[in-house]
Amino acid sequence: MRFIFVLLDMKLISKPAIIFCLFVSLVTAGYGVYGQSSKLIDKHFKALINHDVKAIAAGYDDSAKVFSPNWEGAKTGPVGVTEVYTRYFASTPDLSYKVTYIINAGDDIVVEYTSGGTLSNPEGSTPAYMKDKKYTLNYCAVFTLKNNKIIKESDYFDQVAFLRQVGFFDQK
Repeated sequence: MRFIFVLLDMKLISKPAIIFCLFVSLVTAGYGVYGQSSKLIDKHFKALINHDVKAIAAGYDDSAKVFSPNWEGAKTGPVGVTEVYTRYFASTPDLSYKVTYIINAGDDIVVEYTSGGTLSNPEGSTPAYMKDKKYTLNYCAVFTLKNNKIIKESDYFDQVAFLRQVGFFDQK
């Protein structure tokens, strides 16, 4: 900082240039926080796309809470996440993900994305008529990050849209 004042005194740099440099410094100073958050979320979605359960789970803190409308209560930490995604990828081997929009607010990140596939291997309690049904869902996920780990995730999607696509409402 002292260097800037020396340059000002020597008239080697103008006040508008100093203001501009300070502005750029302030704007980019936060990039480290936002950049790390973005990198973690990018890694998360790359692992989802690759069905890499180990890499997905590695992004979560041990005490992380993950919420979804299709579960009772929260799943906790890498163990809960591993259980969920192992089931998802087994029941829908072609499960795909496409991120459509990200809002980055430091430690909180909102991601809109689509996910879909074919319910090829339904779990035991899944009705037989759902087998081999294709579905695509629009999601919104809110992530909270701390120390470069996900500590909370809340997922939102239209459960009725899923049921419609897998034939639930066609049953008599």
